[in-house]
Amino acid sequence: MTSYPAPHGPHGSLMQADRARRRAEPADRAGREATRRGVALVRAYARGDSATIAAALDTPDPAVRAQLPSVTGDVLRLVVGVVLSGPRTLTPADVVRTADRLAAAGPPHHELAATRAVRAWASRDDAALRASWQDEAGGAHGTAVLAAALAVAAWGEAPLLDLLAAFDELTAVGG
Repeated sequence: MTSYPAPHGPHGSLMQADRARRRAEPADRAGREATRRGVALVRAYARGDSATIAAALDTPDPAVRAQLPSVTGDVLRLVVGVVLSGPRTLTPADVVRTADRLAAAGPPHHELAATRAVRAWASRDDAALRASWQDEAGGAHGTAVLAAALAVAAWGEAPLLDLLAAFDELTAVGG
């Protein structure tokens, strides 16, 4: 059997991986913080908790702010998957009505954008949906409101909060 020397010694690739992991730790911290804040944002919209909604996006770290729409998008995908796995009694109009109510707890400048995004989703207007989520904060609010509205309209607030608690456990994030 032919053996080939590792470019960085016999354990070089392991050491290289460890160095890469250490360099990635600040990004991982930002990702964990973005996850904590994103889940808190969805939870706060479900509860109508204006103070927590404002606090969820109040971070000086641009890496955290940049990842928030991705986190709330992950929660949205989780909710959509669960909603679609059950009986389909929910209508887009139900989601829009719920979103209008939930979005009122958010900052006024994001309330309108979030409800427009949900209406674009309900009417299957992908271009309007993408346009409404172009900025980081708008994307985070829009996906959080849509995730919360879908779940609350389909199951009610308590089951969504249970799902978010399970999401916290899976991601090892306290909420």
